[in-house]
Amino acid sequence: MYELMIDEWPEVGPDRPVMVIGLTGWMDGGHVSTGTLAYLRERLEAQNFAEIDPLDFYIFHFPVTSLPISVHLEDGRAVVQPVSPMEFAAVFRPHAKIEDGVVREIQYPENLFHIARTPAGMPDLVLFNGEEPHIRWGAYCDCIFSVCEQMKIEEIYFVGSVASPIPHTREPRLRVSLADESLKPKLAEAGLSFSDYEGPSSIITSLIYHSLELGIKTSSLVVEIPHYPFLEMPTYPRSIQKVTSALNDLLGLELDLTDLLEASREADSKLNALMETNEDFGELVAKLEETYEYEETPGDEALLRRLMESVDLDDDAGNQ
Repeated sequence: MYELMIDEWPEVGPDRPVMVIGLTGWMDGGHVSTGTLAYLRERLEAQNFAEIDPLDFYIFHFPVTSLPISVHLEDGRAVVQPVSPMEFAAVFRPHAKIEDGVVREIQYPENLFHIARTPAGMPDLVLFNGEEPHIRWGAYCDCIFSVCEQMKIEEIYFVGSVASPIPHTREPRLRVSLADESLKPKLAEAGLSFSDYEGPSSIITSLIYHSLELGIKTSSLVVEIPHYPFLEMPTYPRSIQKVTSALNDLLGLELDLTDLLEASREADSKLNALMETNEDFGELVAKLEETYEYEETPGDEALLRRLMESVDLDDDAGNQ
């Protein structure tokens, strides 16, 4: 399998390691997926031992056959503007650095495996963080399964997020999807509930589905994040804290998560301050609080759009 590049297979403890996966892309809102993996790598002092060669998994040249457009609100009206084809295509291309005519660097998507040692008596962790591939999902999954086979991994957790009609003033809910129903009692005992969903899927759903054939128990832990389109909120610490806490309990990591708790409080206090200065934002949050009580399905974009349309949001909200 030429795409899987191994530096050196790490030695592991007597127990079979557990793998945790985080990917950019479909389910990384609020940097929950990649942020959780970065946090675990740092706290557990994980060491890189392998990677997936990215060259055959991504579309670097996206063909633009017609001029793309963007739509935004201006003075209460929808404005349609053309987008430069070069700017659009540049999103897909690797970043290069050229100095005095010499190509010094080119940055491709990274897909890295790390090994992390855990408290005595607990299985080691294999942390895989990457970018969801555009193509060849089967081969990409096979690289992950190959690491599982070599290291005798029988348990995988994916962590991710979904934008939902919830306010930042309420606890984000965490739901699980899996293919092996025998995992349900353990996860339910940990206080987790289960997803109901039908629609477009990520590579993780494919990984879960096919891992059952290989005897690998794979679970996807997906936490809600608030979606305030008029605010720049690239990272949402509270949801990172939520999913990291779940892993901490499920895997017996014994991590002190005080730093995540403080980051969550700081982010929420800034949003609370905005509510006090922007009545429209406060009105939206109040309506989201009402819907939260009805346990609405995560990712209910239609409901979120209706709530957004019911509030006359102005441009001031994003400039506070």
